[in-house]
Amino acid sequence: MYQVKKLFSRNCLVRQLLRYTHSEPKPKPLYPLKSRSLLKVSGKDAGVFLQGLITNDMEHFEEGTKSMYTMFLNNKGRVMYDVLIHKWQKEDSFMIECDKNVLSMLQKHLRIYKLKRAAEIEDVSKDYKLWVLISDAFVPESGLTNDIDIYKDPRLSDLGFRIIGPSSILEEKITEVTGKDTTVEKNEDGYKYLRYKFGVSEGADDLPPGTCFPLECNCDYLHGVSFHKGCYIGQELTARVHHTGVVRKRIMPIQFLDAVKENLEKDSTINATDNLKANIGKLKGNIQDYGIGLVRIKEAQEAKSLVIGKYTAKVLKPSWWPLEAPKEKASLTKLV
Repeated sequence: MYQVKKLFSRNCLVRQLLRYTHSEPKPKPLYPLKSRSLLKVSGKDAGVFLQGLITNDMEHFEEGTKSMYTMFLNNKGRVMYDVLIHKWQKEDSFMIECDKNVLSMLQKHLRIYKLKRAAEIEDVSKDYKLWVLISDAFVPESGLTNDIDIYKDPRLSDLGFRIIGPSSILEEKITEVTGKDTTVEKNEDGYKYLRYKFGVSEGADDLPPGTCFPLECNCDYLHGVSFHKGCYIGQELTARVHHTGVVRKRIMPIQFLDAVKENLEKDSTINATDNLKANIGKLKGNIQDYGIGLVRIKEAQEAKSLVIGKYTAKVLKPSWWPLEAPKEKASLTKLV
């Protein structure tokens, strides 16, 4: 009798496990990235040319990397443009994904430093469109798939996959590749909300050119800077800050405790409720109940809560931050 009960219990456990593992897949939202544009840099000197301008190391592509996060700095070490660089279909060819509002400025920036390099810089924003697919289970085929190129976001796995396709392609064609559980969204608000919830800045709205430093934007935590490569524009200050180990301000997610139905003014002052004269940082953007701000880490962790305009909020510590790097108290609220 005991053996029968034991077998019955084991069979129930197996059925529960099978029911759990074969549950319906989560919907995969597909967001059109109309705020982003593409520059193509190609030619035998393309890699060497970009190497001297960006914070990351182009040699990663030779090691098999398909996509890379990086920044272009000015000679004072401040961020001009944050971009994703995707290895394109042909050898010595790269797609630079950037904010569409700075595309012409980035193109001009590249042409200034091109000199006699064998590299072509082409605006292909009219030829290709961008999407982001949020999924933790999707496994794309490598290379070109039905005229669609798919790249895993090199910053965080939670940010899913970038998809590049011809401007003429229909989204129904993309869903044939990504799966029937893909839900096509009308705008990128959901993606922006996800970014803000994780504390990831992107584009000129969050990072106006020339206003902050790469480590303040978590470029180091998001795999966007190499401290072992050769010289590049703005390297000296970036390396010095890194080696001192002191970064007092960083982009962090902010959760509003009240419903926010408006876009708050950019660079709104963030104060502590227990000391309204203490300027903790500046708000960089918000959507619904989340925002991101460039805040002083120590002061932010010590504040009981924050005041931004007429709203109360709290700062969160991203779960993807390395445990040993931020010199903060354990009392800082952790983002799950």
